[in-house]
Amino acid sequence: MEKSKKYLAFTAEDIDKIVKQKDYEVGDAFCAGASISPLVAPNCSEYVVAHAKFGLRQVRYFSEVSLLPHIFDKMQKLVLKRLQRIQSYSWPHLSAGNGHGAMIVSAKRSGRTFGYIPPLCDVVCRAITAGRRLRGTANWYPDQEGALALILVPDAGRVCQVSALCRALLRKAVGEEWFTLTLTYDASKKVELIHRLLNGVGCMVFTPAQLVGLHEGAPGVLRFPRLQFVVFDDVDLMPPEQVQKAEQVLREVLPVNIYPQLVMVSQSYKPKLMAKLTAANSHPALIFGDILEAAVYGGTRICIRFCNSEIKVKEVLQTLKQRPPKDYRTVVCCSDDADMARLVVALEKHCHACLPYYQNANLEVCERVHRWMAKSRGVILLCTDDCPELTIRHAHTLIHYGMSSTWSKFKMRHLFISGNLRNRLAPAEPKSKAVSLHSLVLLDHENQRQLPRLVDFLQQHQKVDAEVVELVTKMRQEMEKEPTNTKAICRKIMVKGSCIDLGCEERHHVTEMDRCHASVPTSGDVKVKLVRVYSPTHFCVYLVEHLPPKGSWQMLSSPAAQHMRIQLLQDAEPFRCWPPVSGVICMHRSAIDERVRVLQVPPIKNANLVRIDLPVLVQAIDIDTRIFTAKSGKLFKCSAESQQLPPMAIDLRLLGLVPFSNECEWTEKDRRGLENRFKHLPTEHFLQAHIQCANANTLFVRNLVAMTYAPTVKMHVHHLSLFHVLIAGKLVKRCDEAEKKIMAFFTAGGKEEYAKGKIKDQVDDELEMKQEEEDQKENESPKKAISVYFSGNFLSQALELAKMNRLRKKQEQPIAGCSPITQEPPETSSNPDTIAQLYECLMRCSLLDLEEQQEQQPENPSSGPTPAAFLNHIMNGGAAKTPGKVKKQKKRKAIKAAPEPPRKNLSQKMQAQLPPDVARPTTSYYQTQTTLELQVLLPEDVHEYAALLEKAQILFWATCKSSELKHQFVLTLSFPYISLSHRMRGRTVYISVQKAMATVDPLQFNAYPFMKPNHEMYARFDEQQKMQENRAKGYVRDLLCVEQKVLGQEDEDSHDEDQLSDGVEIPTYKKVYED
Repeated sequence: MEKSKKYLAFTAEDIDKIVKQKDYEVGDAFCAGASISPLVAPNCSEYVVAHAKFGLRQVRYFSEVSLLPHIFDKMQKLVLKRLQRIQSYSWPHLSAGNGHGAMIVSAKRSGRTFGYIPPLCDVVCRAITAGRRLRGTANWYPDQEGALALILVPDAGRVCQVSALCRALLRKAVGEEWFTLTLTYDASKKVELIHRLLNGVGCMVFTPAQLVGLHEGAPGVLRFPRLQFVVFDDVDLMPPEQVQKAEQVLREVLPVNIYPQLVMVSQSYKPKLMAKLTAANSHPALIFGDILEAAVYGGTRICIRFCNSEIKVKEVLQTLKQRPPKDYRTVVCCSDDADMARLVVALEKHCHACLPYYQNANLEVCERVHRWMAKSRGVILLCTDDCPELTIRHAHTLIHYGMSSTWSKFKMRHLFISGNLRNRLAPAEPKSKAVSLHSLVLLDHENQRQLPRLVDFLQQHQKVDAEVVELVTKMRQEMEKEPTNTKAICRKIMVKGSCIDLGCEERHHVTEMDRCHASVPTSGDVKVKLVRVYSPTHFCVYLVEHLPPKGSWQMLSSPAAQHMRIQLLQDAEPFRCWPPVSGVICMHRSAIDERVRVLQVPPIKNANLVRIDLPVLVQAIDIDTRIFTAKSGKLFKCSAESQQLPPMAIDLRLLGLVPFSNECEWTEKDRRGLENRFKHLPTEHFLQAHIQCANANTLFVRNLVAMTYAPTVKMHVHHLSLFHVLIAGKLVKRCDEAEKKIMAFFTAGGKEEYAKGKIKDQVDDELEMKQEEEDQKENESPKKAISVYFSGNFLSQALELAKMNRLRKKQEQPIAGCSPITQEPPETSSNPDTIAQLYECLMRCSLLDLEEQQEQQPENPSSGPTPAAFLNHIMNGGAAKTPGKVKKQKKRKAIKAAPEPPRKNLSQKMQAQLPPDVARPTTSYYQTQTTLELQVLLPEDVHEYAALLEKAQILFWATCKSSELKHQFVLTLSFPYISLSHRMRGRTVYISVQKAMATVDPLQFNAYPFMKPNHEMYARFDEQQKMQENRAKGYVRDLLCVEQKVLGQEDEDSHDEDQLSDGVEIPTYKKVYED
């Protein structure tokens, strides 16, 4: 410890001499773009709360800080010319030497990283010079080489940024090529990494996992005999178990007499971290760039009250009664002057003295405020957020009567009580009496949207009422449904299944937008074309072919053809997409016009005012799947047809693979290396993968294989297996926990999204079944399969009688309300199998028995209905009702009601007797002139299926890979069909059954509750039928006109006869066509 101080003292005394000897001439190359990130103005606070054992010295200019000249020169070149308020406290404190550690609590991109980098680099450069002076002397030993500073960051992205800053500011002398100024971890160069550590390192920038992995893989390599700095940057984003392992490594490696300066950077204050800081440093400092975090640290009690405008005044009066303004200096923050004026009237009615500070306050009011700051005398100060000239710091009670317009302004309100915050690092004064601090937040329906963020903050530091937490949960669910809140799913969730960053602004729940398009395959194998490499496990691809389970390869739509189609469908002069709406697909005009999906839109105050500079977050869906910000002036509306087209590009991720070092992401070097490997594949190669699941326009697979076909040996040759390449290169490792979390994330979200749809379907099914039961009771003549009523020559006789009856009926009843027959014509029955024949035989026997038991009919000796009776049934929906013949009506009911109930009861028994592992899939149906179309909707985890046509029955079954549940049904047809074809797209199976005759099938599917008619397709079929009918009418009309001209040349009798014939033949022709 004493030697280390001696070295630093010697270096400080001879600093001018060292500079003249040009010891700092050589630096490492660095990327300025990677080192400098733009700051966010709301995060860069102009006010800081800094606590230490003694008063901290604050600097205002660079000249007040003792740093090496080359550090200032490089900062000038990097355009770092302004000293942030955090840095004005941290630089002089950290430059004081050993024992002076610090904890910086501030938001991201607020200048907190640069709050420790310049002092650290200054100390490292001085230690390098001190070591150079001692080399070769008796006091120097080879084992004294090692890292001088250690910076631990949460992920690889932060490693690149922080290491670039260190490379920019560190220097060494000419000829010291063996010495490494900045060292980062590279798994592919482990031997070189060990050599550099043994030769000496200025600053190590690692992640906790990399540090632990290096210590376990090469014991004894890590040595810190002269370690000056240890930094935990973004410690709140590091997994706790990794932080504990890194601390254990440091305890094992650090010599007993070495006490480096400890620096911790975090977004929130945590007492455990502060305890570690005070234990490692004799002079710790706590610097808050976040005033709200400082208020909680200083003992402020924050309360939330959710009430309407009328109860707000009562809450304020109640607080003033509990904390009298005479004892506690009170400040009330309002939203505007009008709100303040109303509150002043209410408080004065209850005898409270008020001092309102309006926007038009004059000098007299300012003087009263200064006197109030010296002694309040029970007066309540009221103000708004637009009063930066107020320098109030010693209030005790802060009431938020109106919320701020932004979150940063709300946090800055707590500056009013910053002067009374308790300094836990300073020695306690025995005579001082601490005064409690209180902050009351009143929320109503106008500012309730800020409640979730406030509750999230309070839950990290104190206990919140259960009612408030429950209210926040409901509000968050409602806000997530709004289209303006749609964002991309968090990248950490897509890799590891969870995210520990409390300030993460990406989406952490499943929405309706995450449903994949129907054209996206959800199972089987796919051949893809690589478009872009985002990371070693994340790619953008085009789908080329799809191999369904138990199926054959199917070509998918070509991206080039679809792109041409989109361009043709686009209007020549499209309208501007204003205002942009989240989730809408529009056209982004740039060098290449492409479709994009709008993700996030900033608040628009006036939609009638069109803006072209509004930044809109969008995601490409055709060229690739990148997410970028576009100006609203480059977004144009798409045609309705192009919006319905499926996306051409889709994401592909390797499921269950995480970074080998347990980080959240990979480096840019890893991405480029894998991208170059794909570029060197043979030109004839194709990529193939097996789908595990599909969600959020992403295919999750376990491996991606590159293959080529060798025609000489007629075999496929594997050139690359991505899974084995990544494992061998130690870029990834298998993590079953991450896979389970990802599957659980989409499964839980999917259940919430699809719950409403499922409940609605169940309610519709129940209502439909009840309606069918009521119709069965009321309608005593239900529809029946036509094949029961006729066979052989019976069909031709029925058709002839139908023609004659329609002609007679039109002549006898020419009224407008009489409409033509709407029933379908009788069809020839199909060739049923043995079971169908047995069923039909039993039905006929039942009809005969009922006829003999109820009433004898001498005029009906045949075993079945005559053609006239069959025609009467078609025309009137049953036999004619004759008054006075009650028994005949009863007989008709018995005959027509008898066959149907047994079938319905049998169906109900079959449904009730289903095994527990069998379910009926929801199936929609419709028919065309030549086919019967079925659409079977299956769960997303279906593994394989089969559909067969056996004589007069359709057999379907499907199995699931995640459970033993089977989806199957047997559908009996009453019409001749000859063939069946099927295909699967997404999770829907499309079955097409070819008819034996091009005519309409009655489709009696009432006994199958899972069968649902597709009304949309039926409407299209009816339109086609009407078009054909109109064309036929026109043809007949033209034909009759020609015939009338020819008949006009004959005699009068013949002419009258032709007119009569014309009146008969035209309707007959039309009706036959309709049938």
